[in-house]
Amino acid sequence: MKKIFGFISLILMCGNLLAQEITVSGTVTSSDGTTLPGVTVVVKENPSKGTVTDVDGKYTIKVLPDQTLEFSFVGMETQTIPIEGRTLINVTMNEASQMIEELVVVGYGVQKKSLVSSSVSKVSSEDIEKAAPLRVEQALQGRTAGVQVISNSGQPGEGFTVRIRGVGTNGTSDPLYIVDGMPVGGIDYLNPNDIQSVEILKDASASAIYGARAANGVVLITTKQGEKGKFSVNYDYSMGFQNAWKKVSLLNAKEYAIIMNESYANDNKAIPFPDMAVIDSLGNGTDWQDEIFYKNAPTYNHQFSVSGGNENSTFMSSLSYTYQDGIVAKGKSNYERYTYRLNSTHKIGKFSIGNSIAYTNKITRGIDPNEEFGGPLSKAINMDPITPVKNPDGTWGVSNYATQEVVNPVAYLSILNSKYVENKVVGGVWGELEIIKGLKARTSFNVDYANGSSRSFIPIYDLGGNVRTSTSEANGTVNKWFTWQNENTLTYTKAFGDHNVSAMIGMTANRYYHEYIGGKKNDLLFNDFEHAWINNGTDEDSYKAWGGADEHALLSYFGRVNYDFKGKYVFEGVLRADGSSNFGVNNRFGYFPAFSAGWLLSKEDFLQGVNAISFLKLRAGWGRNGNEAIGAFRYTSLIGAGSKYTFGTDEVITVGSNPIAISNPDLKWETSEQTNIGIDARFLSDRLSVTIDLYNKLTKDLLVVAPIPAFIGNGAPYVNGGSVRNKGVELELGYKTLWNGIGINANLSGSYNKNEVIDINNSEGRIYGTSLAVGMYNITMMEEGYPIAYFWGYKTAGVFQNQEQILNYKSSDGTVIQPNAKPGDLIWVDQNDDGKIDDNDRTQIGNPYPDFTLGLNLGLSWKDFDFSMFWYGAFGQEIFNGTRRYDLPMSNWNSSVLDRWTGEGTSNSHPRVTIDDPNQNYFKVSDFYVEDGSFLRLKNVTLGYTLPTSISQKVKVQKLRVFVTGTNLLTFTKYSGFDPEIGARSSLDIGIDRNIYPQARTFLFGVNLSF
Repeated sequence: MKKIFGFISLILMCGNLLAQEITVSGTVTSSDGTTLPGVTVVVKENPSKGTVTDVDGKYTIKVLPDQTLEFSFVGMETQTIPIEGRTLINVTMNEASQMIEELVVVGYGVQKKSLVSSSVSKVSSEDIEKAAPLRVEQALQGRTAGVQVISNSGQPGEGFTVRIRGVGTNGTSDPLYIVDGMPVGGIDYLNPNDIQSVEILKDASASAIYGARAANGVVLITTKQGEKGKFSVNYDYSMGFQNAWKKVSLLNAKEYAIIMNESYANDNKAIPFPDMAVIDSLGNGTDWQDEIFYKNAPTYNHQFSVSGGNENSTFMSSLSYTYQDGIVAKGKSNYERYTYRLNSTHKIGKFSIGNSIAYTNKITRGIDPNEEFGGPLSKAINMDPITPVKNPDGTWGVSNYATQEVVNPVAYLSILNSKYVENKVVGGVWGELEIIKGLKARTSFNVDYANGSSRSFIPIYDLGGNVRTSTSEANGTVNKWFTWQNENTLTYTKAFGDHNVSAMIGMTANRYYHEYIGGKKNDLLFNDFEHAWINNGTDEDSYKAWGGADEHALLSYFGRVNYDFKGKYVFEGVLRADGSSNFGVNNRFGYFPAFSAGWLLSKEDFLQGVNAISFLKLRAGWGRNGNEAIGAFRYTSLIGAGSKYTFGTDEVITVGSNPIAISNPDLKWETSEQTNIGIDARFLSDRLSVTIDLYNKLTKDLLVVAPIPAFIGNGAPYVNGGSVRNKGVELELGYKTLWNGIGINANLSGSYNKNEVIDINNSEGRIYGTSLAVGMYNITMMEEGYPIAYFWGYKTAGVFQNQEQILNYKSSDGTVIQPNAKPGDLIWVDQNDDGKIDDNDRTQIGNPYPDFTLGLNLGLSWKDFDFSMFWYGAFGQEIFNGTRRYDLPMSNWNSSVLDRWTGEGTSNSHPRVTIDDPNQNYFKVSDFYVEDGSFLRLKNVTLGYTLPTSISQKVKVQKLRVFVTGTNLLTFTKYSGFDPEIGARSSLDIGIDRNIYPQARTFLFGVNLSF
């Protein structure tokens, strides 16, 4: 009997073996009959087993007769076909029409994109991966209209300036960042590979749900989750090298000596280089830029993630390590980041819970990235090229010509020692209960904790000029930040026939606390950075300590109603109430309403026969937002410590405290009201997409210092008294198609914005902006009728060619305007025609904000190859070039000085060179320093190759892709400085080049591996 059962079992096994021998083949074509090479064909039950179609669209694969094949291709709808024992299966693939049901994240929820009636832009995880960024902000640049992203500098770990639809305030202009529902102070802690999508809420009707913090726009970031029924292991690696893409054109040693001689001679002074033979022997001299740039600076990134799930639970966990060396100051400018993330969801009946937890450790070493007074790059630009890096005896070269802070930059870098370490945890838990069908209650608790410590060491040194110390110094500072938030919402969704209604109410409690403490001490026991701790200092008299704390609380109530009829007519209404500790008792709470509506014309009967139109929607919205980031306790009379007073007959000096400003209990937030009109359309079976937005945003109640009489004694209070208008147009175009087996994808975004200050309620109708430390004051200005932070200075009308021209340059009353000028000096424009040049003649000489920005993303795919190229440009902005130390007599010059005035008719733009500069050609803030900052930059080019499935499955790999990427490969600009991308220190300090740390040109090689 056992033999019979054994024989039957053998027969069944052979049957199974024969079933595995079935070969399925066929041809894959598009809807127009074109064969499709490079289509991925996998067994749905075993995704690691598959193949790709050949150049003729043909495929062959061995499968079990009861399995299912899945056909996928970029830009096409995925086809899932049961085999059912067949050996010939031909497939026709249709172009994907997935945008109609695309979901976008909005405040406190998710909506179908087709039903969104406000202005929301999305950047997907695929877009982020193509950008290969080290920071998330890099992936946003140029990919969404109306969002300007500027690198603050090229130093590793340095931040970005992000502006959504212009700048509307003299205060904080940064958008509100929300990561998985938690407001965070910055997003530098995020690993870009962990991000599923980034949604940008641009208009007030979209962002009003965040009320008093949303005036500058909102950036919603959603991190990745595991997928049900799919377990995956991924490893990504990239490594590369970086170099400076440009050097500033400076004088060489011979040219420098000639210019210095001429400068002294023009002032009737003894020339410093009287021997022409010596000048001829100088040659090029020292190229200080070459000396401080780090060539082929390395960068690399490791990313490992595991994700999976079943019907009740999902998880995603990731680890990453990033390292980037700087292209300036080898070993003194670098960035390291370690990240870990764990996201999970679990469902038990009608109750769901989940968590999102991220930990980041970052280590930064850096130099002054944009500093005109004494930073390393400033020294390299201004140091004379005659001085050597080192003398023959090995000591540092010391200049006989450069003075004060301008010393040997290589020697200066050798004494820099600093380090910043930060540990950060952002995360939380949430729970959601479906009370009845359509009614859900959700609660969450999130925290954002960071601990950052910085320390630096200054050794004993003497580098010449005034750059010297006689004692060593150690200093350090520790910062702690802690924010917690509790959020509770109740959502109800119901369909009544053709009517769909959704309503949500909620409340949020948020509290922020920050404290810091620091100290310094001199005369260390050990003269090195490793032992540079304050307790190793021996000079008790030099010991100093400092510290402080600040806190803030916010209590909010909000609600939203959504309605649509047949998915054709859409309405949304929002109301939020915020109570902030930043404001006085008379204005503790503010209310922020918004509404928007949409009309899907493509669903109307009169457009059903128009085949060229796939989708057409009109939308309009209005809303009010606020900006509460004005600093704590400005509504009250602050107490200042340190004032001295004499008491008693002995007149003993006593240190005390006193009120330093008048209180204003009526102080409230800045308010922004915005109207938006938009069109969303798709044509040619969704191949062409168009989005157009027009907006008008008025920000009012700006925080300014009130005008008060001088005899009051105390400082003036802060009041609400100013307004700014931004209005503009945004355009986003997308096109995708398949041509002869080549997938083509192109996206263009462009935006135009006009910024104007409407009024400022202070005594002058203006707010003075930033200055340069070399004696150029109030370079920027905020004034009624002008853009925020316009460059404020003197206009020039050329160069005086002879004495007769000087004497004939008169005001309308016949006064000679510049009687002390000499031929070769700049002609200052007498704006008010009063016969003299003074501050009343200063006017707008430039605008740091672009008129127009654009981004162009091109993608191609063919068989197993993928290619992408991304361009970004900004046009119409100016840059104030503040790189040269004109306050010092023998700083080096930009090579443009070779086109200076040397006699009548030689130049009408560049004045003569002098040492004393009696006409202040180089000391006045003028349009002489203002340059066109427009640029077009090839930000990213990537070429990738994915190993065919038929090969990768043999080594048990689901996907293996290799790629090469180049960033900042080409830049077209007229700007003479290191880099045309100049970020912002504040709303009133932007577009000023103080010797910016340039961005790097980078080449990367990488691998994407999935199991």
